[in-house]
Amino acid sequence: MLVQLSAVLAAIAFVFLVFYLIQTLKSLKLSLDQITLTMGQMKDEVTQISSEVQDVILNTNEMAIDVRAKLAKLNHLFSSVNDVGQAIHELTSSVKQSATGFIDAVKQTRITKKTPTLSQRWQTILHGAAVSMEMWKHLKMKKSPSINGME
Repeated sequence: MLVQLSAVLAAIAFVFLVFYLIQTLKSLKLSLDQITLTMGQMKDEVTQISSEVQDVILNTNEMAIDVRAKLAKLNHLFSSVNDVGQAIHELTSSVKQSATGFIDAVKQTRITKKTPTLSQRWQTILHGAAVSMEMWKHLKMKKSPSINGME
């Protein structure tokens, strides 16, 4: 009888073990089904995202090409600005040299003023310079707003 009782208990234990094993396997199957479903959704989303990323890359490439073209056009503009700057520099250098020459001539006439008379040409140049300075002062006064005009 003890052997029979042991066999029955072993059979009952085996049934419980199989029952819990079946429950665990069912739970595992549900988890695996959900993982499979999630992986399928992720595959669809990754496919959609990858196509969007390709569109973004194409747009970025188009923008880069456009920016390069515009920069090439700006290079011509900057080259022209450089040429204008060099021309202005040369002009101001010429004016500076002329002014230096004129100032030296005026200084020279002051130094040589001890001589009784200046040549007719120098007198004409100095008179023209004096008239030009007066005209310049007159133009500056017209352009600058007067204090009396603000009252």
